[in-house]
Amino acid sequence: MCVDYRELNKLIIPETQPFPLIDEILVKTRGCSWFSALDINSAFWSIPIRAQDRHKSAFITQRGHYEWRSMPFGIKVAPAVFQNAISGIIKRNGLSEFTANYLDDLLIFSRTFDEHLVHIQRLITAVFEDGFRFNFKKCTFAASSIQYLGHILGPDTVQPLQDNLIAIKSFPTPSSRKNIRQFLGKVNFYRKFIPDSVSILEPFHNLLRKNIPFSWSNECQRSFDKIKDLLTSVPVLAIFDRTKPIFVYTDASGVGIGAVLKQTQSDGSEKPVAYFSKKLSDAQKRKKAIYIEGIAVREAIRYWRYWLIGRHFTVVTDHKPLEGLNLKARTDEELGDLANELLQFDFEILYRPGTSNHEADCLSRNPVLKPQSDSTGNEPILPTFNFLSLDEIKQLQRNVEVSSLDLTKQGIIYRTINGNPRILLDVQAGKHLINIVHAKYGHIGPKHVIAIISKNFTFPKMYTSIREFCSSCKICIMNKSRCPRRSARMGFLGPARAPFEIMSLDTVGGFGPYHSSLRYLHLLVDHFTRYAYILPSKGQSAKIMSRFIDSVQRENQIGILLTDQYGGLSSDEFTAYCSRSGIRHVFTAVDSAFSNGLNERLNQTLVNRIRCLIHDESTPPTKSWSAIANECVKQYNDSPHSVTKFAPSYLLTGRPVSIIPKTLSPPADLHEDRKTALENTLKYHMYNKHLYDKNKCDVNFAIGDSVYVDNGNKLNRNKLDNLRIGPFPISRVISNNVYEITVNHGPSGKRLYHASKLIRCPADVTIS
Repeated sequence: MCVDYRELNKLIIPETQPFPLIDEILVKTRGCSWFSALDINSAFWSIPIRAQDRHKSAFITQRGHYEWRSMPFGIKVAPAVFQNAISGIIKRNGLSEFTANYLDDLLIFSRTFDEHLVHIQRLITAVFEDGFRFNFKKCTFAASSIQYLGHILGPDTVQPLQDNLIAIKSFPTPSSRKNIRQFLGKVNFYRKFIPDSVSILEPFHNLLRKNIPFSWSNECQRSFDKIKDLLTSVPVLAIFDRTKPIFVYTDASGVGIGAVLKQTQSDGSEKPVAYFSKKLSDAQKRKKAIYIEGIAVREAIRYWRYWLIGRHFTVVTDHKPLEGLNLKARTDEELGDLANELLQFDFEILYRPGTSNHEADCLSRNPVLKPQSDSTGNEPILPTFNFLSLDEIKQLQRNVEVSSLDLTKQGIIYRTINGNPRILLDVQAGKHLINIVHAKYGHIGPKHVIAIISKNFTFPKMYTSIREFCSSCKICIMNKSRCPRRSARMGFLGPARAPFEIMSLDTVGGFGPYHSSLRYLHLLVDHFTRYAYILPSKGQSAKIMSRFIDSVQRENQIGILLTDQYGGLSSDEFTAYCSRSGIRHVFTAVDSAFSNGLNERLNQTLVNRIRCLIHDESTPPTKSWSAIANECVKQYNDSPHSVTKFAPSYLLTGRPVSIIPKTLSPPADLHEDRKTALENTLKYHMYNKHLYDKNKCDVNFAIGDSVYVDNGNKLNRNKLDNLRIGPFPISRVISNNVYEITVNHGPSGKRLYHASKLIRCPADVTIS
């Protein structure tokens, strides 16, 4: 069963799991005489899906709506996840020496029968312990030859599976270029079994060339019949053996290069392991014989480098001058460049006449693989094991201005810096190198980029360019938690100079059960007196908030109301209520609790007091948390505030609160006390502002500036989600610290952000 998950696949992050090369699996079976192939039952369905992710796999049928509990077919990462799971079992249990897997197909290979029984038992035990089971009907045990991945494996031999060749044998005579491409697609999988494939298939490739009319000739028919006969007559190649001598036969002609990799078998004969051929580019065809013969050697070694690296081998050529070629000497610039890559291989070159090298000769005269070159006709960049090849460095230096003090070695220009030679680049090439290093090493910071580049390179304004590049990298800005940003200085709403001039509203959730069905506590605080009003409720809709404010504003007009951007408070209904009531509604910035610090601190104070009373033994066990909250807020209002030094209830009503009789208390002067409270508030604010502003700076964002914004609260996103999103334009400046950003989501598509949550977009990053 397979569900259409194309839309879901667009959102899934790809799984980076390498799959084994079929040739690598076949090489591991060298020297083995016993084989078993095991198939895992219900492969993908053996991988469970996390409960919180199952809804993402939901699909609907005529019989209902369903979700997958296990990994379904159709998810693009399913093969990689399954390959990783099975290969992980093999590695953890030390089974890699005699077991290989390609998805749910497992292969066991052993030298002796007794050893094979032990290997089977170890593998089955390991797989069963991880919860997987086998499909017994599809398993083959202890066979001397076995079918695996389209091949028949035997003792040191491999040949194509006959069942797979039926499609080739019964393929109809091609009548169009499309038919030829289809036929070649089927044949190419088994090309390694055909020694003269290039010459046999040449008529087909000729028909695919531009400006060649399609005409099925007798030569095409003979090649068509011959290729089918060769493949269906069970050709055999030897399996590569790491312990046996390796010979690479190479040859070059005026049209292409060819090579055969052979190994000496136990009977002393040389047997082919693989074939290779490639066409020459127009520029290469014009070179002298020694160059194209050298290209043949280099391309063959490059093609089989995974087998040849780290091993000694012999290159056999019919070009005598190559036999005495000293790869370490650069007598010729072009030959020296060609030989540079070959220095990392351990080999010797032997000369043999062309009559003893007919296979490579045939391949070179009938090449198949197309030449690879850039638009200028230059050689392709060499794939070496170094970070940069000589050719790449030379390409970077193509516009360098050389002075008389610079020196050249092996075609590379150096400039001495502080007594040490450095590879010289121009500014543009230097920036290109910074981009390569920064990305290749996982978006490292400027200090690490400087450490890597300055060791070997130099170019004008190098350090400045590195710092500018790293600070403007879009990926780094959006994903690094330690990305530098400019924090604004502390702002101040007010100050309020009279009761009800400025009030702020906030909500605390998560209450209950504690003998009450109410779940929210709404707090309305007066900024001048610090007097608090509360309302426990079941919800936090605009209607509930409006009724709460009405209960406070019956006798006192509220001037400014400060709230966050919660949906109920930013709704059209609540906005209309504030407008009717003559209240100026002001929002705090997104995810900036410090913008309403008075409420946030009061939230902590009241919640702590409620928690203490609930767990106090003197509190009746049946008393609801909402009743306790009303007691706590009264206690708070009647207690001297740490900032104003007066009780909020006294500053609001003028009625003194004292623990001694009124006759013993000195007379109160409300006017003077309110004046003192304001002075204390301002003094406290200026002290905190001095501490906060020490390492902060003024911001100067303007309308139209592009900025990145925080991607919500970290508690509401996954660990690996982007930390920032954008860039977005600033649409309005609210204050020195608060800006309206057009983010294209929310009721109005615009939200308020604090300057500390913004990072300016680099000039070279365009707004999406």
